[in-house]
Amino acid sequence: MVARFDMPFLGVLIGLVFVLTAAGGPEPSPQSAVPIRVIATSSSVDFPDEVVLTLEAESDARISEVRLYYRLGSRNVRVYGYPDFTPSTRVKADFRIKTGGSNYLPSGVDITYSYTIRDENGNAFETDSFTLEYKDPTFEWERIVRDELVVLYHDRPFDRVDEVAGDVAERTAEVKSLLGLETSKPQKAVIFNGTREASRSFPVISDRASQDGLYAGFAYGDYDLFVLVGLSRSGMVHEMTHLLIDEAIDSTFAVLPSWLNEGLAMYFEPGSGRRDSTVLRAAQRDELLSLRSMGSVPGQPSDVRLFYAQAQSIVHYMMETYGRERMGTMLRAINEGNRVDQAIQVAYGISIDDIELEWQGQLGGTVSATPAGDPGTLGTTAIIAGSAAIAVVAVIIRWLRRIMAGPVAEVDDP
Repeated sequence: MVARFDMPFLGVLIGLVFVLTAAGGPEPSPQSAVPIRVIATSSSVDFPDEVVLTLEAESDARISEVRLYYRLGSRNVRVYGYPDFTPSTRVKADFRIKTGGSNYLPSGVDITYSYTIRDENGNAFETDSFTLEYKDPTFEWERIVRDELVVLYHDRPFDRVDEVAGDVAERTAEVKSLLGLETSKPQKAVIFNGTREASRSFPVISDRASQDGLYAGFAYGDYDLFVLVGLSRSGMVHEMTHLLIDEAIDSTFAVLPSWLNEGLAMYFEPGSGRRDSTVLRAAQRDELLSLRSMGSVPGQPSDVRLFYAQAQSIVHYMMETYGRERMGTMLRAINEGNRVDQAIQVAYGISIDDIELEWQGQLGGTVSATPAGDPGTLGTTAIIAGSAAIAVVAVIIRWLRRIMAGPVAEVDDP
């Protein structure tokens, strides 16, 4: 088809061409306005060992430096490193982020990164930010969003996952109420379909714990996510509770003992009474753990199940006997920097030993063991009694403790 123009339209067109020519044509893009140009960026995941980030760039002068900045999850800390490349006017730079072993990174973490490129003429170019969601590329992952809960899953019926996610969102509303959280940050759940898949995705634990299938999930407050074997309502509520507690108890000086953290997570689980028989057997044999010794989870797998069962039983007793309002008061007192024994005194008007004796009395068992000191609370004592200089040290200690303590785990029942 031949296009035809009438004279008035042709005049307007010629005028428009003249204006554009006089103005020097359209503005150049930011990429073409600088001598450094990004050709391509890419990423690959060698799960579970490392992530490889690749940049290709060119410049009119020899590129002398490529610096990568990256952030893991919602952490406030931005890390930088120098990718491997050979200086030239056109370069390909690779940077490896180790994700296995001592550098373990849980599935589902978002890696946000960008590059700064410099050449020998002193030119610099900063790229846009890119985001990679770290997960096993073997599977085709899907996601469901329910309120603040994001569920990553694969090879499961959508309707079933959506139903469970809805139930979990409703259940955790009670947790938010207790903690005084009107809203919360988005939290991510990564669901594995079996122990074999989980073995590639879980952190390194002891051979005995792995053989016994001791742990079914891990929560990571620093990343706002948890990983879990199976689509379990109880497991998801348990790990979500840990994440919400981590969000609510955010003071640098707060030390939450493991018995309280785990006990609350199990209290809100649907059908959470299944561990009662473990506690009753231990009471009958005079083998109960002392509450003051339960500041952290035991290292021996043989003690772990009793620890979890006892933590659940104690917290259940406190909640059902004294109500949720006092528990909320105690948690706020801990967040203000009080030791757990001080917080119990504030909220309940009795000592931690009195609480323990009351709980033992309703079990019908006795304990002959002398309560041992809680190492977690000893550090807080020094903080409260110290000067402003010691408080600064405490901030550093708290930061290191959160990194090195690792995730909060859920025990899988036999």
